Amino acid sequence: MVKVYVENGEFVVKGTFDFGYLGLYKDDQLGINCSCAEIRDEWDSIYELTKDNDLTDEEIAMYLTMRFNEAEEKIQKHIHLINCDFLYHIYSDMDGCGNEFWEYEELRVPGFNYDDPDFYFYNINFDCEGYSGYGVGDPNDGSVEKDDFEDSLRKKGWMFNLDAFIKSIVPESCVLGDDEISFQCSDKFKWALICAAYDRINLKDFSFTDWHNF
Repeated sequence: MVKVYVENGEFVVKGTFDFGYLGLYKDDQLGINCSCAEIRDEWDSIYELTKDNDLTDEEIAMYLTMRFNEAEEKIQKHIHLINCDFLYHIYSDMDGCGNEFWEYEELRVPGFNYDDPDFYFYNINFDCEGYSGYGVGDPNDGSVEKDDFEDSLRKKGWMFNLDAFIKSIVPESCVLGDDEISFQCSDKFKWALICAAYDRINLKDFSFTDWHNF
């Protein structure tokens, strides 16, 4: 949970925000990139809140606290779908650039021979084509049926130590917007697999809208 404060005309966020595989964001990693005045002028939700009432910045901060915590609660209800979408994007990038994850000992599955000539066949035998529900704007709120990408990755891409990879994710920033939450994260392998991965999550249906993995 988080709490939003007002300091020198700016909103400051403290606490934690659990975004599943996307990271657990804490204190200075959390933010609202608008001043109190900008939010009053630019956010539709704040306009609706203040058009009939002259609210103080502190009262708006209370509203933003509730909004951030409600968003986290809703995200947790759909966290598997959001995790799957995140993994789909990450693995699509890996697959597209031929990233040799097995170069990192931690990402190897114990007992598997990565020097086996057939390994390359096993590795490329799993790709990201044909999985429905993972395009830009596809909802993650359970309103449409989607393939379980994480389950497929664990079964077909079993030579990739997914659990070790998830533990390697480094959260960097999480920012609350009027109708979206953005996140940015990397990995501990010197950005080998994730290099400032960024997206904006629509708060209405939790779809990914602007994926980048620089």
